[in-house]
Amino acid sequence: MTYYYTSIFKITFILPLLFFLGGCLGTKEIQSEVYITALGIDYSNDMYHLYFQAFGFTNVAGSDPGIASEPAPIVVGHGKGETIQGAIDDIEKNSVNPLYYGHIQTFFISKNIMDGHLDEFFDFFSRDYYLRYNTLAYGYEEDDIKEIMNVHGLFYKPPILTFPYDPNEQLFFNSFISTSTVQDMIKRYYEPVGSIMVPTIKISEDYWMEDNKSKNILKISGAYFLSRQKFNGWIKEEELSGLDWFNKDFNNMKLFIKDKAVSMFIDNIDYHIEIVDDTIPKYIINLQIKASIRENPKNIGNETIEKEIKNIILTQFQSTFTKGLEIKSDIFNFSEKAYRFKPQSWNVDNLNVITENSIQNFNIKVLIRDEGAKK
Repeated sequence: MTYYYTSIFKITFILPLLFFLGGCLGTKEIQSEVYITALGIDYSNDMYHLYFQAFGFTNVAGSDPGIASEPAPIVVGHGKGETIQGAIDDIEKNSVNPLYYGHIQTFFISKNIMDGHLDEFFDFFSRDYYLRYNTLAYGYEEDDIKEIMNVHGLFYKPPILTFPYDPNEQLFFNSFISTSTVQDMIKRYYEPVGSIMVPTIKISEDYWMEDNKSKNILKISGAYFLSRQKFNGWIKEEELSGLDWFNKDFNNMKLFIKDKAVSMFIDNIDYHIEIVDDTIPKYIINLQIKASIRENPKNIGNETIEKEIKNIILTQFQSTFTKGLEIKSDIFNFSEKAYRFKPQSWNVDNLNVITENSIQNFNIKVLIRDEGAKK
């Protein structure tokens, strides 16, 4: 009888352990998988081309991935197919390790996809449960996507620690073109008014040297614009400076007044847009700027500085607004304001009429909070 109860006890105790341990049999070590961190997508010669940027854990195990003694290897794969899924199948069939897509942080999207193939891209995106809607999205224009994906960060940082993957640090000191996510694109793509802006990336070797050689970095080159499910065009970064003053992601911005040698920080931007009833909607822009002077060696008076800031804002805004008209894009999304707050006042066609007369007035108020260093 004692033996019977002892046997029952052993079975009761050991059997659950077998089930528990059996659950680990299908797991994979992290070094046995290829972790995809970015996807590039293009369409040419009636084929979809997908570019997979991979990052392995074996080269950072037991060390700080932020700064390395030598460049971490970058692995870029290429698959092609008549569909996006076909391109994925192509690379998976030729991969030496299983691919894992749960760490994708960035999409690089070509002009060819923007112009006529975004519906297929969004359909693919919505069906893949590994992909997240807050994934950053960039366009690319001139540079080869394989070259873009092979750029290391400074101090041999891997690509996942560079600007296109985590732009917050660079945006902290520079308020330029807003970043865009796939969710932002999908949200605006089917809207009857307004436009989508997708920043474009390029390789630059003009700013840094590493080991006494020119160092490639990735930077914003401009932006693609789309509206009403159509591709409108591209505008280079210098011509988009007017958007700085309407940036929802604003943190901080430097401003230098030429000929005055005045260096400033723009600390705060607040704006309000009023909608004026007319045959087509018109707009009054009320913009308030708070600024701090960092350096003023010529002891220029505040009144003169405020006037100069207003002139800079008006010039930049007018230049950017005009470039938008040239590619038939409401790049400031003024029509979206009228559509949201006065939808019964105009039909969609009237809402989308943006001309040089759409801005009825532009009121700018500048407040200088800190007069900075003077001689």
